[in-house]
Amino acid sequence: MVQHKIARGTKRCPRHTGVLALLVFFATAPARAQNADTPIQLKQLSLEELSQIQITSTRKGETPAFQAPAAITVMTAADIRRSGANSIPGLLRLIPGLEVAQIDSSKWAIGSRGFQGKLSRGMLVLIDGRSVYTPLFRGVYWDMQDTLLEDIDRIEVIRGPGGTIWGSNAVNGVINIITKSSRQTRGMLVSVGGGNVDQGFLNWRYGGGSDEFSYRIYGKAKTRGPEQHSNNDNFDDWRAGQTGFRADWKPNFRDSLTIQGDAYGVEAGQKFRISSYTPPGAQLVEGNGFFSGQNVMLAWQRATNDGSKLQLRTYYDRTDRQDLNYREVRHTFDADFLVNPAPAGRHEFAFGLGARVSPSRYFQTVATVDFLPHNQTYGVFSGFLQDQIALVPDKLHLTFGTKLEYNSFSGFNYQPDARLSWTPSTRQTIWMAVTRAVRTPSRIEDNFAFTSFAGQAAYQYVRLVGDGGFKPEQLLGYELGYRKYVSKGGFVTVSLFHNRYDGLLSVEARPPVVETSPAPAHTVLPLLLRNGVDAISSGGELRGLWDLREGWRVGASYSLLVLDAKNRPDSIDASTVGQLEGDTPRHKVVIQSFLDLPHKFELDTTYRQMSAVVGQRVPGYVTGDIRLGRTIANGLEFSLVGRNLLQPSHFEYGGNPGPLVGIKRSFFLKLTWSR
Repeated sequence: MVQHKIARGTKRCPRHTGVLALLVFFATAPARAQNADTPIQLKQLSLEELSQIQITSTRKGETPAFQAPAAITVMTAADIRRSGANSIPGLLRLIPGLEVAQIDSSKWAIGSRGFQGKLSRGMLVLIDGRSVYTPLFRGVYWDMQDTLLEDIDRIEVIRGPGGTIWGSNAVNGVINIITKSSRQTRGMLVSVGGGNVDQGFLNWRYGGGSDEFSYRIYGKAKTRGPEQHSNNDNFDDWRAGQTGFRADWKPNFRDSLTIQGDAYGVEAGQKFRISSYTPPGAQLVEGNGFFSGQNVMLAWQRATNDGSKLQLRTYYDRTDRQDLNYREVRHTFDADFLVNPAPAGRHEFAFGLGARVSPSRYFQTVATVDFLPHNQTYGVFSGFLQDQIALVPDKLHLTFGTKLEYNSFSGFNYQPDARLSWTPSTRQTIWMAVTRAVRTPSRIEDNFAFTSFAGQAAYQYVRLVGDGGFKPEQLLGYELGYRKYVSKGGFVTVSLFHNRYDGLLSVEARPPVVETSPAPAHTVLPLLLRNGVDAISSGGELRGLWDLREGWRVGASYSLLVLDAKNRPDSIDASTVGQLEGDTPRHKVVIQSFLDLPHKFELDTTYRQMSAVVGQRVPGYVTGDIRLGRTIANGLEFSLVGRNLLQPSHFEYGGNPGPLVGIKRSFFLKLTWSR
């Protein structure tokens, strides 16, 4: 086997040593709320006030987080600022029920209640209502998704199915990233910093206007060095830049209009094993992937005189992704119309229509990876209906509805659910849900061929084939949850689930064939993508939150997942069951604290413990982070952040050819100025 390297002038990062001493008593802070229009210091709000943040991810209408009939966690702007995280996946690590593992400097494997993987299979991710799910490889490119973290108002994360609200592919979870109105970001903000892995970053934002019309523009750039490589093969450096704008206009008391857009460019180091026919063989290729994109979104809302609400959201998104073994350019046009009529007696209805058209062009760059046809248009058309019934006003609510959807790959699908929420007092909520969700086929299952060199004898190859024979995966999920204020300064929430998956993706071998073109003659073993695996996953999440004293909030979360998969009687797949059962940790513990110290210092610490990921040859690990911040003067703040401090490096996930990449102990200093 030949290894081929493309020089990129990668800068080597110095190794740092150190230990973390202050992690024992600190715990994870779950959902915290702040008034969307009037920022208030976190320590001024009680737990009850924090729980009343209005969320939109569980139904197409606002619901207090405490009463939501779903396993939802809300991370607010205050949580984000004090987390010490400098990426969206870094923030998601703190969410119970989400498995987040770093593969190398620019890639992550993320899953919800199982199915952890580089493309977050079966999970829907939205940024201000814009879906970033790609129908090419059925997932999310995390190395392309970013925004200014200081502009995020909150991140709403649903563990479990959300297909009734959001449609296909919201099977295992929904991550809804919601940015602030430009009315909240008037003025100037600049942050700059760097360290041993996060070698340098610069973020800026300027906003202005009035309450009637406001705007902001922003930009950011960063460069990250490679993580730890046992063979010193430091291919995974990463550079990215992004800019964007947002404007909000409220011409009268009924209407509001928002227009926003982004443009970005990414250069990420990669390593692939690429096979060839002529000459027969395979080689390791290293180089940079180049990704870019632009998007613009327009949203209009109207509140009518009778209490009804109308909403129209439309966007255009262009992505151009050029990896070392393929390139795709995709255009997406999306429109979604929603109506929330005025409450009628005990009923609160919501209904809407949606359409998405996504033409793409595939460029074949290596002979052994191909999609046919190269030009294809993907379409999704949907209707949505939901009713929330107050069976007992202010106490017992039943919510049921369905999503009806037609897509180009699998035709018609329906996704109903029913959710019951009981609030016997203002201090506790019990909820339960039954949901059906589907993951529809993508291009990789519909018209894809990936060929890998397997051996010199008779020039053997293995070919993964998506020929349209794969049907939608189906989930029937059962959930039960409980939330309670256990004392004046304590809060506990428990979520349990039992999911049945039917017809999961399998790889079915067919008899080998001999091909004479391209020369020389070679033998190919076809592996067809089919629905040959069923699975059951069960488990739950437990979170606690306490205000130990003024200025010190602590808590803890524990997540458990048990996943059992099996082949269907007609399946001969020999690898998928082990992969599904072995690619996700069974246990996860997150402990975090936000502590206000004298003289305007802040000490924020995080402890993380993950069990082994057997399928990726990753042992269990324990690590921790710390952030020390201080307000120096009006508008000027510094923070020193240490991450993964309990060992020089540790493994979290595979995904690259060759040895596992170690995630380094890292430090960075950040200065933020705002006015």
